[in-house]
Amino acid sequence: MFRTCPKLSLSDRAMALGTIGILSMFSVTCKSTDNNFWKSTFTSNNVNLFGDELSYNLIFVTLGIIDIWVGEMIKRVFVFCGEFRFINSRYDGRISFVVQQSFCTKSNIPFLTLPILVAMLTYMNLHGDGMLLVWMILQTKWNCIIIVTISMIAHLLRLTDPTRSEMSRVMEEQKLNVGHGLAWSYYFGYLRLIIPGLQSRMDSWKKGIDTTRKSVVVPKLYILIPKSCYCPPSITAADPQLKVAGVTPSFVANRAGNQRREYKNTVYCFEADKTDYYCLVEYATPILSLYEMSNSEEAGLSSFDRLQQMRTFVATLQEIINSNPETKDNCSLLVYDDKKFGDGEQSITMLIKDRIEKDLSDKAVTKTF
Repeated sequence: MFRTCPKLSLSDRAMALGTIGILSMFSVTCKSTDNNFWKSTFTSNNVNLFGDELSYNLIFVTLGIIDIWVGEMIKRVFVFCGEFRFINSRYDGRISFVVQQSFCTKSNIPFLTLPILVAMLTYMNLHGDGMLLVWMILQTKWNCIIIVTISMIAHLLRLTDPTRSEMSRVMEEQKLNVGHGLAWSYYFGYLRLIIPGLQSRMDSWKKGIDTTRKSVVVPKLYILIPKSCYCPPSITAADPQLKVAGVTPSFVANRAGNQRREYKNTVYCFEADKTDYYCLVEYATPILSLYEMSNSEEAGLSSFDRLQQMRTFVATLQEIINSNPETKDNCSLLVYDDKKFGDGEQSITMLIKDRIEKDLSDKAVTKTF
């Protein structure tokens, strides 16, 4: 079977359109007289353009480095434009983070090309007029168009893409796959085990609640994901309005050599508008690992990297949940900025209540007494 081509990103599509536009403009407006540049340059009067052999070779090396620079800058500008769309969702509205992610690298090694280029230009200036030829080439619009086009085509053809081995090394060194891996581990190691049968366990538990009061029982798991990734041991300590109402009937499963491992969920209750709400609430435990990694020198995960990995975790887990009708209907992710919850204007209870009301309006599976 044929494999489908990967979908081009916004920056790749923009570069493709830009390359086509430049090539079209070049083919339409190029004249035969433009070729006289090289003839007039090589036959210039009393100008030693090349000097010795090394100076001659450095001319082409210099043009190659300039070509690479131009291509990288064009690519990163398009990447910046693509990432700027997510400045609020991914970068908390801070443009400095967008610039850092789009233009900066992990090390300062790429900046070594600048002193190397200066050294080559200095040598060419001392041994003939090779630097003069480089300057004359860059001053000619058609040569600049060719340089830009070649650099863009190199990126569009994926000639600058890292190999799988290089990608694996970079992802390992920079912790780029942590959030992705945690999401899949959380799903296969936990959610896929407890979600089946969740509604029947809630049905068995709710038989013991007080039916004399107006109550809403939501047989759904609400997974809390604070942006700081810190998960307190007790949800009631984070929000005293939430009360522990009990635990669901447990079930056992043999898991990775752990015989008859017991699984159960805590049911929480809170009162709002003279109604008692019962639901399952818990933190996404893998993000606590991200928090602990960011506080460990061994892991080497910065606070900014932690935030990025948390967002990767949420995006990956949400995609996994949505792909399975059973998990999609029985659990929800609640991402919130826990730093704003200390002033009393917002709380976990309000967050859960708003989501429950949304679920009720969307005809979620609920039971009202």
